[in-house]
Amino acid sequence: MADLYLQSDGATLTNKLGIVGNPQLLAEVEADYAISREAEIRRTGYPDKQGVELLKAIHRHLYQDVYEWAGEFRQVNLSKQAFAQSDDATTFSPPSRLALELGQLFERLAAQDNLKNLPPALFVERLTPHFVTLNHIHPFREGNGRTQTLFWRKIARDAGHDLSFSVISRERMIAVSIAGELGNTTSVAHMLSDAIEPVRRTALQRAITFLENARKKGSPVDWQERFIATTAPGQGYEGQLIGKSGQEFLFASSDGLYVGWTRDLPHHGKDLAPGRFIAFEASWSPPGALPDHGRSATIDQRHEHLSAQVQRPSRSGPTPEPD
Repeated sequence: MADLYLQSDGATLTNKLGIVGNPQLLAEVEADYAISREAEIRRTGYPDKQGVELLKAIHRHLYQDVYEWAGEFRQVNLSKQAFAQSDDATTFSPPSRLALELGQLFERLAAQDNLKNLPPALFVERLTPHFVTLNHIHPFREGNGRTQTLFWRKIARDAGHDLSFSVISRERMIAVSIAGELGNTTSVAHMLSDAIEPVRRTALQRAITFLENARKKGSPVDWQERFIATTAPGQGYEGQLIGKSGQEFLFASSDGLYVGWTRDLPHHGKDLAPGRFIAFEASWSPPGALPDHGRSATIDQRHEHLSAQVQRPSRSGPTPEPD
């Protein structure tokens, strides 16, 4: 069945900007407009709506400059290939069930008082299945990712939490979304913990700043195209040390980049130099307080090791996020 949203090239969405037969250009311009509109929401506040109507209003505001159907549920089936050169694909809810399934989701949220009055850990635990459900419903033809993260930020803010996806890379969001579809909610909860716990979020932001600075100096590593996370409590890891800074260290494993806590390393990593192989088990929680100072000279001086140490996993990576 033909996708009524696509132009005759079968790849470019019909749009208000006059972009024809160039999906890459459309994606870039769409992102620019959406980022600008998202900044408006952050500056002036969310639309005065609740539940399904709030979700629609966020989407409408973000994509009003680009698509006539901004804020409207899709009318076509939608699926997404899980990995390049793979026949596996995620099939999202059919159009005929969107209103029903969203209604049920928001009824469950309302029954839980929209997750208010919960400590961070319990908030993440309760949010995780709702996050997976909304991603599976995927109500819009395009723009679901940005719309959903803004919606959950509003839910978190109203519940007294700061849920920031600024430290979640595109690669991780795609991988975690796929994992959630396959029933692996642990990876979803870990991602949400990284986005909500100040200590973990700050540690990731320091690592991202280092990676961005290294890229300016010639490193080929784009953090958005890497799976980057804090170490998960109780999980075993191995890989190559990139650098240490205070109570944190950054290392590359076969499946991504990770920020760990030096107390998990033998002798707190005192005698370990960048480039060394490390193997350890993560502790159950990060240190209660991390120093709020800049990166150490050690980690800055080792940026040249990134091209050798930080590589794409050998598996075929997820396809670029379409929305």
